[in-house]
Amino acid sequence: MVRVAFLLITLLAIIVVTYKRISQKQFQSGKKLIKEINNQYRALFKERSSTFKIGQSITILFSQGFLIFAIVIGVFRLLPEDLDNSYNITLKILSIVMTFIFMYFVVGYLLLSISRVYKYLYKIEDKNTKTDLLISYFIISMYMTILIIFPEQFGENYKIGLIGVGISYLLTLKVLLNIIRSPKIIKYHEHDTEVDYIDENERHRNITTISGIILIMVILSLGLAVCFVSNSSVGAYSNNPIYFDLFYYTVITFATIGYGDISPVSTGAKLMAVIISITSILCLTIFLSSVMSYKNEE
Repeated sequence: MVRVAFLLITLLAIIVVTYKRISQKQFQSGKKLIKEINNQYRALFKERSSTFKIGQSITILFSQGFLIFAIVIGVFRLLPEDLDNSYNITLKILSIVMTFIFMYFVVGYLLLSISRVYKYLYKIEDKNTKTDLLISYFIISMYMTILIIFPEQFGENYKIGLIGVGISYLLTLKVLLNIIRSPKIIKYHEHDTEVDYIDENERHRNITTISGIILIMVILSLGLAVCFVSNSSVGAYSNNPIYFDLFYYTVITFATIGYGDISPVSTGAKLMAVIISITSILCLTIFLSSVMSYKNEE
């Protein structure tokens, strides 16, 4: 009963604080985001091929259903057992409804974010750069999906995974080196605009966004590689880290902090640490400075 009281008090506080601080502009932005998420769901079911449309529907419904089921079961386990039957049923129904709404918007926002990433990558002027980034993004997104949904199979196929993530890393590194030599290759063009002139601030914002996407893709590909190396031999990293710990280790090593709570032990793990360190120097110093200097020159 005390746990339920804590939950209700916290939720009430969040609602009051949020209501007091949301301006009209932020409220309109929230409505726009909800509209975009709904449109993103509708777009999935507007393909011409009926077979593809059915396949998308089944995939989304099953994935959403399993996630909602898992979360609801977890919430049910947190509920106290000494509640009366009617109160318990009410809380369970409320948890199912809230979980469905939460997952609807989380998955919708994820789909919207992915479509925006593809939009930015697809509108790069240089065709070779665009192709390399799209292939790399496809590999990373597919491997991340397999890692989340099928973690055991992910670890069992580490040899094939290392080849795939190596291709993704090399393609992204190639783009990185090309940008260092000539930052103008990541110029961005508008397909849908009806005017010839594009505001320079908007152009620079697009270049910065693409640079950020490239940086995130590099970190994710390194993180996936670390996960594969961890499965290649027993005790490759100290303290038996899980996948989340390995991504944490990748980011900490990439940022040149290195707390030492997770350390490379095997030869492959040490080699990965060297690759992460070298890539970090390329990204955080040479790559970002070349992009910023190009913006200043323009």
